[in-house]
Amino acid sequence: MTVIQQETWDNQTIGTPIEPLAADAIRRAWPMVSPKTIDDLTRSASVVRSSRAPLIAEDERPARIGLVVSGTVVFTWNAPDGRTMFAGFYGPGQVMGLGTLAGATATTGTDPLTPVTALIWDSRRFRDIADGDIALMGNLLDRAIFAGHALNHQIKLRTFTTARSRLASMLVRYDRLLFGAGSAGVPRSQLGALAGVTPRMVSTIVCDWEMAGIVSRVGSTGLVLLDRAALAAEAAPLADFPEPDPTWPGAWSEADLT
Repeated sequence: MTVIQQETWDNQTIGTPIEPLAADAIRRAWPMVSPKTIDDLTRSASVVRSSRAPLIAEDERPARIGLVVSGTVVFTWNAPDGRTMFAGFYGPGQVMGLGTLAGATATTGTDPLTPVTALIWDSRRFRDIADGDIALMGNLLDRAIFAGHALNHQIKLRTFTTARSRLASMLVRYDRLLFGAGSAGVPRSQLGALAGVTPRMVSTIVCDWEMAGIVSRVGSTGLVLLDRAALAAEAAPLADFPEPDPTWPGAWSEADLT
């Protein structure tokens, strides 16, 4: 097992294997797999610790798959104009690059938003191990099915809800990450991609909320929450579109930032 550590969370250095950490994370993610599978996955994993360097790059070759052990990551995609856009926040237990097991490259990248520890495998090696364990393959299938439910939910939201309510819901849900006087973990320029709202509409909505005393803009990126109850009221229409049940098989762990 290769271990890439960042003790300062800045520059990667090679360290010694941390097999207990990897084995425990694998057991928690896939509790039904065999002892042999746990051993094979532990021995073939790279333990990566990072706060800045991308964990997995979009379209990278050879393809890799990963498991978030601790911290918060953001899925990213490269826009046609060259910008890197945020697609969603996730926490421990989330699998990165699941689609690469079918032979494709990763359709999104994965970057750390906080200091992150993750396990990374070559996708082909991971698939070889999974092919020998029906419990692991069953879990991966459950995760893929849940991803379909989550995608269907997002399609409904972006078809039948307003930009205003989607933006408000996202800000309420991830308030600790999105609000800060010039030090928010996510700049205002990323709000549109995350909520499915055009940048111009984001600017219009935020200006309206600022005039109403709900939020305040600080500098070029910061956003401060002034009235949480009013913002939650703006997000209320999304209650008509409940999210997929988090107790379903394969449900992933979104970042717990509230």
